[in-house]
Amino acid sequence: MTPRTPARTATPLTVRPLGDDPVKVAALLVAAWSEVRCGQRPFQQLLPLLSPAARRRLAPQVPPRAPAARQRVTVHKVVARRPRADACEAVVLVRHGRRITAIAVRLERHLGRWRAVELTPPESGLTPLPTSSLPTGYHRRDAFDEVAEEDEHPVAGIG
Repeated sequence: MTPRTPARTATPLTVRPLGDDPVKVAALLVAAWSEVRCGQRPFQQLLPLLSPAARRRLAPQVPPRAPAARQRVTVHKVVARRPRADACEAVVLVRHGRRITAIAVRLERHLGRWRAVELTPPESGLTPLPTSSLPTGYHRRDAFDEVAEEDEHPVAGIG
């Protein structure tokens, strides 16, 4: 009879070594959230990095913790911008298995620490991230706007 090895558990999250870099916090948080979704990490380990509203919003998405086959979760890429000194909006590409998923996260500084106020994977069915950092009435122009303008003001000699 061979002795059983103890089951591995996820390494607890620590925030202090991350320092003041919100991009590192976003990468760690999204990787940890992916592990929670796979049943490899308890949701409680994310609580120090989440605002109360984000906790309430994410808690229903937590699956019952079951021994899952270990899938390595790695951060593939982080694209971030800082609309204000105390806010960071990022899209984190996470790879588990052969699949890459994009997860949007908004971090804000609260009491000297970065905390997620929103975390939304596209397949979650949740509403998109708020755009509170954009001015009221902001609308990015695209090809549909150009077609609408052409319909309103036809160019003489065409058509």
